[in-house]
Amino acid sequence: MNEKNIPQISVVIPMYNVEKYVGECLDSLLCQTFQDFEVIIVDDCSTDNSRNVVQDYLPKFNGKLRLIESERNSGGCAVPRNIGMNYACGKYLFFLDSDDLIIKNALELLYTVAEKFNADIVQCEKFFTSDTPHLKGATLTVKSFKPDGYVTVPTLETENITKRIKNFHDQRYVWTAWSKLMRREFMIENNINYPLTLNNEDLVFTIYCLSCAKRFVKFPDPVNIYRYRPNSILHSREDTTSYIKKWIRSLATSFSCCDKFLSGLEFYKQHPEVKYLALDAITQDIFRHLFIVYKKFSAALLDDIIREEFSKVGDSAALATFFFNISILYSMQIGSYLLDKQSNR
Repeated sequence: MNEKNIPQISVVIPMYNVEKYVGECLDSLLCQTFQDFEVIIVDDCSTDNSRNVVQDYLPKFNGKLRLIESERNSGGCAVPRNIGMNYACGKYLFFLDSDDLIIKNALELLYTVAEKFNADIVQCEKFFTSDTPHLKGATLTVKSFKPDGYVTVPTLETENITKRIKNFHDQRYVWTAWSKLMRREFMIENNINYPLTLNNEDLVFTIYCLSCAKRFVKFPDPVNIYRYRPNSILHSREDTTSYIKKWIRSLATSFSCCDKFLSGLEFYKQHPEVKYLALDAITQDIFRHLFIVYKKFSAALLDDIIREEFSKVGDSAALATFFFNISILYSMQIGSYLLDKQSNR
């Protein structure tokens, strides 16, 4: 691709068994007010008619749509997203889920802000969600994964990594993949990819971005329409044993990936306590999922499952160090509380 044909934005879409929804996703891209983009769909070995639906759309995009097929099903979004990044040519990257949509001026809004701030990352704080998988006649509601503290205008975040990670730990950032526009060169320069974990890869990926981005901008307006789909990867339910094994494995792999990435950054070599704060954010998120079914298991069975899943990862040193440090920190907090209580008598 010569320089004249290089798009400003590469839209990367992982896809698996979404024949009923991917057409609407692509329609929302066709009607964008900003048209200087390419679309890269990475099919993760769909077993339905998804690929044929996408192929029918190829002529409508006049060469701006590519369909890439994975060699094997990965079971998640991390692998197809990484594949899509490798094929991308745009100045910016935008990830979109294949069953979601964006509003007609979404790319224009995000691109304008990114250029104005010379941003590495533009992060949307809110999104639209539908009350039904079928959007025709659906009620759209503005939501966020943040509890409060939204910006009202595009806002450049602090460059202080400690403050960023503390805010992330306190759920002051949205971590979903589809909420960001990212400068592609920034991703390459910092060797940022999605960690190969089946769950919460978005969360770990966001920690990477917060740790490396010099110019991180929060954007107040929702541009993404998130479709609630009960049988999606996110909302599907296995039996409880499979469910808890998957999340415990995710804890182990997330720790291993995040520890390896952060330990390679000079800031975390000087401030390991901030790394443990980031790891604690991962722990809290995963425990929220585990507690849904935790009480259904005996302590002995949980012990067996935890040992089995962590043994599959190979390197659990980061987890052991984390829990050792956290136990010390909690002991110090308890000690400080007792001393304060005694001094106030």
